[in-house]
Order: sequence, then C-alpha cells, then structure tokens
Amino acid sequence: MLVVDDERDITQILADLLEMRGHDVKAAQSGAQALALARQCRFDVVFLDIAMPGIDGIETLRLLKKEFPGIIVIMISGVSDEAVAIKSLDLGAFDYIRKPFEFSRLDKVVALSLATRA
Repeated sequence: MLVVDDERDITQILADLLEMRGHDVKAAQSGAQALALARQCRFDVVFLDIAMPGIDGIETLRLLKKEFPGIIVIMISGVSDEAVAIKSLDLGAFDYIRKPFEFSRLDKVVALSLATRA
C-alpha cells in the first residue's frame, strides 16, 4: 500500500495503522513522489490526499489511473467538498474518506478494496 499526504503526521498515522493490520506500506509526501514510487513498486491500494502542493491529488489520481488502470485509489481529504469527491470518483477513485479518519471505516474500505482485487 502507498500512503500519500503532504502532512507527515497524517502519513505516519495512516501508515502505522495499516502496518499494524499486516500491510506493507510505503509513504510519499507529494504527487510527484507517489508517481515515482508507483513506477518502482506495485501497489494494490493507494491512499491519496487531495490538497497537496505541486501535483494535487486529483491530477495524481488521473496520472496513476492512466499508467496503472487497475490500481485502487482511495482519496483522503480534510475538507468536505462534494464536487471534488464526485470528480475523484468519476476519475476512477474507489472511495473518498474525510479526515480525521474513523479507523473502523478505514478497515472496511481496505477490506472492500482488497476484495475487489481478488
């Protein structure tokens, strides 16, 4: 799994949670770094923040889906913006989760996303 967020604390919390649940996790702090990692490693699931400097989450999603059509991307955001949520889903995001995370919701989304890969 890949966790992408420009806020290091968020990245660390989410990565730690996923690792405690037995997942191998890498982290990136930008869209450009996420794309570089995705080209080096195969990720089943990417947690991708929307609001990031440089390449934002929507553009990173677009590029990830173009290069890796089967990749599962779960968008994360601290802002509730229905238009952005709909746009990300239209671009192929699996789901959209608001920060702060409800860990039970994260667990359900991860389980559902991995079940679709099987």
